[in-house]
Amino acid sequence: MFSHWLNDRLQLRSLQLTDANELFALTDQNRPHLRQWLPWLDRTTTAADSRTFIRNTLEQFADTDGIVAAICYDGNIIGTIGYNHIDWTNHVGYIGYWLAASHQGQGIMTAACQYLVNYSFSTLILNRIVIACATHNQKSRAIPERLGFSHEGTSREAEWLYDHFVDHEIYALLRRHWEI
Repeated sequence: MFSHWLNDRLQLRSLQLTDANELFALTDQNRPHLRQWLPWLDRTTTAADSRTFIRNTLEQFADTDGIVAAICYDGNIIGTIGYNHIDWTNHVGYIGYWLAASHQGQGIMTAACQYLVNYSFSTLILNRIVIACATHNQKSRAIPERLGFSHEGTSREAEWLYDHFVDHEIYALLRRHWEI
């Protein structure tokens, strides 16, 4: 299992099946906020859907294909972060994240992302970390920019978001440019 304390109030830890109700409630409370940028909200309508997601992340972790962690503040889940996929052949990790609206603007996601980057280079020995953000999602784009990722370009119409395509900005950080 994966667990790391970022400070005395903020923890990253593996999701557990027992988190399904809490994760679903958080998702449901933040549905309008999250729906702006995440395409899976219409497929997450019950706690059972969150349980299936958690089960899939646990299998992904067991298969070393990815890591998804709950972001917990004072013991409560406030979002998730992780590798949506790890390409072991090319040593590339693809990071994805979301945070409850009530906890944005406090540096939480930047700290969580910084830890995951450090973990990927020091422990997983990956060579490249990629973050793709919707072009107009300024809050999400600020994170890789703040962490020194290079903007590599725009992937046009990269994602179908309910009723329209959105472009993605592609950011990457190479191990040789990483600083602790």
